Amino acid sequence: MFYSKGENRRKGWLYSVFRITRRQLVVFWVLLALVVAAVVSVAVSYQVRASDYDLAEVVRGGGASVLFDSANKPVANLTGDLPQPVTWQELPKHLVDAFVAREDDRFFDHGGVVFTAVVRSLLRNLSSMKYEQGASTITMQLTRNVFELQGKSLDRKLLEVALARRIESEYDKQTILCQYLSRIYFGQSRYGLRDAAAYYFAKDVKDLDLVESATLAGLVRGPSIFNPVADMDKAMVVKRETLDRMLEQEMISQEEHDAAVEAPIELHVGNAAEAPGSGSYPTMWVCRELDEIGADLLQGNRELSVVSNLDLDIQTYLERAVEAALTAVENPHEYPESWKALADTPEAAKAQQEAFAKMRRPINLRRRGMDNNMAGLLQCCALVVDSRRNHKGNVLALVGGRSAVDGVDRWARRAMPGRALAPLVFSCACVAGEQGTHIVSKDAVLTGRQIGYGVERAFFDSLELDADLPDQAHEADLYAGNFRLPMVDLARLLFDMQNLGRGYKLSLTNTVWSRARTALYAYEPEKAPEYIRRESAQAVASIPPFITQDDRSVVLNESLPGNGGQFVMVTRDKGVAVFVWMGFDKPTQDVAGTREMQRLLQRAASNLARDIFNQSRAVLRAKAKQQEP
Repeated sequence: MFYSKGENRRKGWLYSVFRITRRQLVVFWVLLALVVAAVVSVAVSYQVRASDYDLAEVVRGGGASVLFDSANKPVANLTGDLPQPVTWQELPKHLVDAFVAREDDRFFDHGGVVFTAVVRSLLRNLSSMKYEQGASTITMQLTRNVFELQGKSLDRKLLEVALARRIESEYDKQTILCQYLSRIYFGQSRYGLRDAAAYYFAKDVKDLDLVESATLAGLVRGPSIFNPVADMDKAMVVKRETLDRMLEQEMISQEEHDAAVEAPIELHVGNAAEAPGSGSYPTMWVCRELDEIGADLLQGNRELSVVSNLDLDIQTYLERAVEAALTAVENPHEYPESWKALADTPEAAKAQQEAFAKMRRPINLRRRGMDNNMAGLLQCCALVVDSRRNHKGNVLALVGGRSAVDGVDRWARRAMPGRALAPLVFSCACVAGEQGTHIVSKDAVLTGRQIGYGVERAFFDSLELDADLPDQAHEADLYAGNFRLPMVDLARLLFDMQNLGRGYKLSLTNTVWSRARTALYAYEPEKAPEYIRRESAQAVASIPPFITQDDRSVVLNESLPGNGGQFVMVTRDKGVAVFVWMGFDKPTQDVAGTREMQRLLQRAASNLARDIFNQSRAVLRAKAKQQEP
C-alpha cells in the first residue's frame, strides 16, 4: 500500500504537468501560426512591391547630375554620364577579393541576403529603438544604388531585401559585382571603379595592384573621410584594415600582406581641370559641398538635381568685374567705367582715374595675353554672400581665379590671415564688466598676451578650423594670424562676426533632389548656431580693423603676411557681404613683394569689392521690387 500510494502520487504530478503543457502547446502553436502567417503576409506584400521595379535598371547606365541656379534654370553638368561598366574579365583577382573581404565576405555563397545578419540587425535596432546596423550585402548595396532607396527604416530594409532577392534571381554574381563596382562613389566627384582607377592612379582597372585595390576598397566606406587626396594617413589605415581582412580569409599570404601594409599609396592624380564639375567655379564649389554633405547622399544617387543659391545676374557681373579690375592693374589706361561711379562727383572720379593711371607698375608684372597662359599672372577671387534675414550665408556668386581652365578654386587654398583675423582675437577680450567695458588693444598680439594662450587657443579650437594652430612656444603667431587656413574660412569667420557671432556656413547648395524628385538635402541658414558670443561679436564688429562707412557699410582692407595679397570685405546688415582677394599664386615671385605692387593691390581690391557690393545690392533690390504685389 505504501509503495502503491507513492507511485500514484508521482503519476498524478506528472499528469498534472502534462495537462498544463498540452494547453501551453495549443497556445504556442496558435501563436506560431499567427507569426508565420504574419511573416508570410509581409514577405508576399514586399515581393509584390518589389515586382513593380524594373530590373533592367540594374544594367542601364546613368545620366549626369545637373546644377540649377536660384531661379531653377539649368547652369551646368556636375558629372559626366556613367562610364562604361567594368567587365568581369578586366577585374584582377586581388581587387575582387579586396571588395568581397571588405564589404561582403559571403558574397559568392548567399542569395543576395544573409538572413541571419538581417534578423540580428533588426533585433538590435528594435532593442535600441534606433537604426544602428544595416547588414547589407553587396547585392543590397547595389539595390540601393539602382533604385534610390533612401532613409534608414524597417520598411526600406525589407523592400531592399525583396529587391535583392529578385536581382539575384535575374543576374549572375559576376554581373552584380561589376555593376556594383561601376556605380559606387569614390570621392572627388568620381563614380565607378573605372573612373576612380584613372583619377587616383592613372591606370586601367586591369592594371591595379594589391595596394591600390585595397586602398579603393577601404575608400568606399567613407569617400570624403578616407580619401587619399584629402587625408593620406586615414587612407593608409583603411588600406591596412582591408588587407587584414584579406589575410584572415586566406585570400593573400602573410608575405603579401606585410609587403602591402608597408608599401606607400602612390597617387598619380589626374589633372584637376579634367575633373567632373571643373568647368566653372560654381560647379567646383558645389562638388566640394556635395562631398562634405556626405557619401550617403551621393551613393546611389547619380542623377542629382542640385538647386543652388546662384544669382546669374550677379555672377555674370562678377566675372566681368574681376577681369576688368585685373586688367586695370596690368594696364594703366584701362580704368573700369564702374569704378568712376564710386566717386562722389565726376571731378573726383576723373582725379581718381588719373591717380590710378600714374601709379607705378612693377617692371616684371606680366600682362594677360591671347594665349590664355595663366602662369605667373595676377589672380583674384571674389565672393558675394547674402546677409538678408532668412538668407544669411547663401552664396550668390563667386569667382575663384582668373580662369576655371586651370581647375583651381583659390577660395579653397590656404593663406595666412594676419591682421584680418584680429577680430577673432579681440572677441575673446570682451568681458561683461559693470559698465560693459572690454579690454581690446589696437594690437592683436598685445591683446592676446593679456588674455592668455590657453583662453585664445581653446576659443580657436572651438571654431574647428582646418588650420595648424601655433603651440604656446609660438603664441604670438596665433594672435598675429601667422598660420594658414583656407581663405573661405577667413571669409566665413568675418561674416559670422558681422552677424552676431552665428556660425553660418557659406553655402552655394540650397536643395538636392534625386532623380525620383525626392528631396535629399536642404540647407537651413536660420538654424546656424551661435559659436562666437553675441555680446563679443557686437562689441568687435565696429572697431578696427573694421571701418564703418557713412552709408553704414563695414569695410576691412588688409594686406596678408608674406606678400600673400590683399584681402577686402565690404558688408552691410540685411544686404550682402562681398569678399575679394587679389594677389599671386606664388608670393615668392619678385613682383609680389614690391611696394608698387602692394599699393596697386590695396587700391584695386578695394575698388573691386565696393563695385561688386553696389551692383549686387542693386540687383537684389530690383528683383525684390519685381516681386512686390
